[in-house]
Amino acid sequence: MYNKEIEKLLSLAKEKVDDVEIYLQHGKSFSVRIRQQKVDSFNYADSKGIGIRIMKDGKVGYSYTEEFSDDAFNTVLQEAVDGSIHVENTDPVIMDNYPDIDEKPVIYSPELNKVTVDQKIELAKELEQKAYDKDKRVFNVPYASYSDGSRYIRIINSKGLDKEYKTNYCMAPVMVLAAEGEQKKSGMGYYAGRCFNDISTDEVATKAVHKAINLLNSVSPKSGEYPVILSNEMVTALMQTFSGIFSAKNVQEGKSLLKSKIGQQIANQCVTIYDDALRSDGLSSSPFDDEGYPTQKTVLIENGVLRSFLHNTVTAAKDKVESTGNAGRSIKSSLTVSKSNMIIDAQDNDQEKMKKYGDKVIEIISLQGLHSGANPISGDFSLSAEGFIYENGVRTSSLSDFTLSGNFVEMLQNVAMIGNDFLMSHTSCGAPSLLIDKLIISSK
Repeated sequence: MYNKEIEKLLSLAKEKVDDVEIYLQHGKSFSVRIRQQKVDSFNYADSKGIGIRIMKDGKVGYSYTEEFSDDAFNTVLQEAVDGSIHVENTDPVIMDNYPDIDEKPVIYSPELNKVTVDQKIELAKELEQKAYDKDKRVFNVPYASYSDGSRYIRIINSKGLDKEYKTNYCMAPVMVLAAEGEQKKSGMGYYAGRCFNDISTDEVATKAVHKAINLLNSVSPKSGEYPVILSNEMVTALMQTFSGIFSAKNVQEGKSLLKSKIGQQIANQCVTIYDDALRSDGLSSSPFDDEGYPTQKTVLIENGVLRSFLHNTVTAAKDKVESTGNAGRSIKSSLTVSKSNMIIDAQDNDQEKMKKYGDKVIEIISLQGLHSGANPISGDFSLSAEGFIYENGVRTSSLSDFTLSGNFVEMLQNVAMIGNDFLMSHTSCGAPSLLIDKLIISSK
């Protein structure tokens, strides 16, 4: 796709720059939200653009265009050259004709393109209705929606590299509000994947309603340190929030608490965390990164020991290591480091075993304030939470109006059990529930 445009841009670049990298993206997205069985919002977008990275006299420059014309290509090249003149950063920039991986992940579903708009709307309507039908205490469904999207990426550089891939996804989330007496609670369920026919509106609605209903009649716990079970959803939410500590760029800029800790024991020996761009069930999977470098599975923590950071070619050159295939960028941004799918594999521990870990164990199923109450540089967090308390393995009450506090790395050090309930979330993080030996609970 876009062969004529690419050839023209490469031809113009030969006259203006020493090296050029072209990042082309074409994306489509659709979403519909239902309220009271009527379409509350409906959106469709189709966008394309080209971002370029150039080398001129040893300096790097960036620019982008969303217009595909000769005039636009001349302008975007000149803007990149003009920008490079003022660059003071002399980080090494590497462009090469990188090899392909042997086996590419299956990340595109042609069947998803055959789903009609009417089918998508009906699914969202069905999701809302089932949420209401599950329990009479559900008094409101703030939203029931369906969304999907596709993305085509092509990367070309002046060293001969020319690669492309396409990927797509679909999601179906629902949020419910339930009430009993004066207390009101919310719950959310969702599907995230690539197969429309795999969406069970009944399962998604059931999950959302059960979460809200189970939290009714909650009380505030007594403040103190408790063994804490983090549900698989909450583990993936925390992993997403703190994934930046594994970025080599952040480490090199002093923005990660893991600086200078390669080879050190930073987590319990039962903990292994890796980044894997080759999973077909990962929404951030790809056969190459945003430099065209081949992607891979990278072990970050192995049996509690920090083994690697995530690298692009620039950060790798600084640390004198190989890139891990984690270059990230958009058409409008400069090169950075991005995770793909960050994973903690499931182990054999079931929920009942985890709930009997101590006389009193608290399970967390909801966290709020991840954007404001978590510091991705220090690893500290203090978050509003909801969940349940178990006494001798038996649930005795639902809990709310309390804060969960700790530090992400210290939390990994205090992992006592890893559950068997693996979840691949919409954030491209996958994990089972974790039992943490101790975390601080504070009543509000």
